[in-house]
Amino acid sequence: MNTSNDSNQQTLRPKTTVAPVTVIRFGEMIPDWGEYHESHGEGNHRAIYRYIGGISGQNLRSPLPGWEFTCGIAMAPPQNGAPLHDHPDEEIFMVWEGEFEIFWEDFETKAPKSVILGKYDLIRVPSGIMRGFRNVGKDDGFIHFIHGQGDYQYPVYPESLREGLPDDARTESYVEQPAYDPATQLVRHEECPRNWSVYYEAKLPEGVRSLRRYIGGVSGDTDEGPPPSLSEGEIGYAMVECGNGRGAPLHDHPCEELFIALEGRWVVYWADERGNIEQAVLEPWDACWVPTGVQRGFRNADKTEGKIHIIQGQGATPAPDYTEDYSALKENA
Repeated sequence: MNTSNDSNQQTLRPKTTVAPVTVIRFGEMIPDWGEYHESHGEGNHRAIYRYIGGISGQNLRSPLPGWEFTCGIAMAPPQNGAPLHDHPDEEIFMVWEGEFEIFWEDFETKAPKSVILGKYDLIRVPSGIMRGFRNVGKDDGFIHFIHGQGDYQYPVYPESLREGLPDDARTESYVEQPAYDPATQLVRHEECPRNWSVYYEAKLPEGVRSLRRYIGGVSGDTDEGPPPSLSEGEIGYAMVECGNGRGAPLHDHPCEELFIALEGRWVVYWADERGNIEQAVLEPWDACWVPTGVQRGFRNADKTEGKIHIIQGQGATPAPDYTEDYSALKENA
């Protein structure tokens, strides 16, 4: 849908040509059952759906390459998943359906450690830690993964898993010491508080929404309410929950942003290069990627409260750059 907005045309015109706003339909994503040399091994069966990015040097299956981060979904049958491996960047796991065991080796002692994640639970793992995941539920499970850099490299594997490894694949860790212990980076969904005061414009009836800030401040412009569960990292990661017709007004960030509908139907809207407003309706697990320089917003288009993910391509970003002036709300706070 196009809506003329001539008065704001200069303000709304995008400042970037990296790529246009891109809508990604989950039903159109192509699963890859053989992305890695170990994918067909016993216990390693999984289908990889990529929203953004792919292995450097391989044919890109996702709609977009990675610039600031990459992400996707792994579907694993019961008792299957990914074996121990490592990456040059931090990796974030969140369960979307089922139960998964996230396991890793202690960096110093190599002792095995693990934790079970339920729906919307999250853990962050740094570079330098061998980690893997396994579906421990009775049905096919889905786990969301995010990498904190856009240049996705083939994983590093322990020596026992190197048979068939590509000739140019790295075998040494990217770091001398991990930045943190994964055991300290676990966030349970129910323990991640809902903050209703992250933005001043959230005081308006149409802006009332809560953010579960799993990682980082997610461009918050107030210090009110509970803090983020995990400190700033390579990305910002939050879950927004609100009722019908509510959401975020037009705004911009100095980083790319990805919206993924989790529950309910959502509308993501943005200003095109002519200053007109475009929009897309997202069903569960559909996504919309927006580059910096484009004014964008979203709202719940369902009758009941819904959930939508927000991923920002940088861990620490300033308050949003809004189309409208909300300074009076800040002054009256």
